Amino acid sequence: MRYKIHKPPPPLDRFIDNLWYWEGDTAPHAKDIIVASPTVGLLINLQHDALSSFSGEGYGVRHRIRGIGFSGSSSETFAIYATQPHMMGMQFKPGGAWPFLKPAGGEFHNRHFALEDLWGADAERLHQRLVQAQTPEDKFDILLSAFVARAPRDLELHPAVATALACFHRAPHRAGVAATARHADVSQKKLIRLFSEQVGLTPKLYLRIARFRRMMEDLHLRPAIDWGDVVEQNGFYDQSHFIRDFRAFAGVSPTAWLKHRGPFHGHIPLVDDAP
Repeated sequence: MRYKIHKPPPPLDRFIDNLWYWEGDTAPHAKDIIVASPTVGLLINLQHDALSSFSGEGYGVRHRIRGIGFSGSSSETFAIYATQPHMMGMQFKPGGAWPFLKPAGGEFHNRHFALEDLWGADAERLHQRLVQAQTPEDKFDILLSAFVARAPRDLELHPAVATALACFHRAPHRAGVAATARHADVSQKKLIRLFSEQVGLTPKLYLRIARFRRMMEDLHLRPAIDWGDVVEQNGFYDQSHFIRDFRAFAGVSPTAWLKHRGPFHGHIPLVDDAP
């Protein structure tokens, strides 16, 4: 197994969390569930010119796109092949894809789409350059340079969106949309419109998913979990509220996740007995 993470330099680090490179082995299960996420991810298959994702009952419906593709901000789960031998990607920060993708962020919600849909033949040429590059570092440089060169907007978010993201990051289980709008000096209606356009989710839905993701990250490696404490510490109304959000954003119950959780945060091995 070979796994590398690259952090982009300023000012790109305000928008792109990381670039990653993966050469892996066969997994003991066929698919991984990918939990809901408030961010956009770019995936590149370096072995084949195709990417597959799965939805529907039992994640049995297969969707295919060309070898460079996006996974938009998501409030639903989907699945991918657990074994993908040679991959790389780029993970944007919340709202971070806005300067680099011309359509509004809301158009990408719960969608998977090919870079070819936006760049045409240039996407295939980029894919070939990435496949042929000799080292992961070379691939990272090529990918970053290509996106900087094609960026249709300045490297900035609307000040109200940037303010809201900062407030939400500090305490997603306590932040409120109305109070955040007042802090950002805009109306609540305007904040919702701008935030949805640039981040791809409404502020309220973003907060629910961000709370869930932060909770999952905290719980990921704990050997034992008191679910009552989890409900109280993360601002859920009650256990029913917690279980409902957990199932919606993870695709399985909390007990099934605890039993089957894998080594990677945000991925859940898909097994037959995980209701």
